[in-house]
Amino acid sequence: MSIIDRKGKLFGKLNIIDLIAIVLIVAVIALVGYKLVSSGGGSSTGQKVVYTVKVRGVEGEVYESVKAQLPSQLMAAEQLLDAYVTDVQATPVTEGTYTIKENADTGLTTLSHAYPGTYDLVFTIEGTVKDDLTSELGTQEIRVGKTHIVKTTTFELENGIILTCDRGGSADGTTPAGDGQ
Repeated sequence: MSIIDRKGKLFGKLNIIDLIAIVLIVAVIALVGYKLVSSGGGSSTGQKVVYTVKVRGVEGEVYESVKAQLPSQLMAAEQLLDAYVTDVQATPVTEGTYTIKENADTGLTTLSHAYPGTYDLVFTIEGTVKDDLTSELGTQEIRVGKTHIVKTTTFELENGIILTCDRGGSADGTTPAGDGQ
């Protein structure tokens, strides 16, 4: 009995073209599985991050509503993130205070008067950054001095500024090697 018979079938049962197709399908499945595992699909847990964001000139009613809804889960691009607003502190705005607002769409920066009766809010946010290099949480980079939108499932405040950023260990409890932050 030969390996390939007169009809071109392997061991008399399987066509060579079918065999090639099966081998290609198995190779594609193996490659996709490898890419998922190596890109962090199941092996990387990320790094814990706690940061504060200051938003200026918020109305008192908005502050009271935000405070009543904490903790609140962050979201971006219509997806929930592994991060929560855990606290908010308010400081009343005094006479003669101004705020700087940047419009990311137009690139324009405007200076506006912050009115007495409004508050400067400082949010404490705790979450997990999946990629330590880009420091992104959802669609925003977490770096001191960057503008930040505080967007949760129940409220959204723009033109915040990241004041502090503390990176702890990895989300599984270990400390990354060489982490000097």
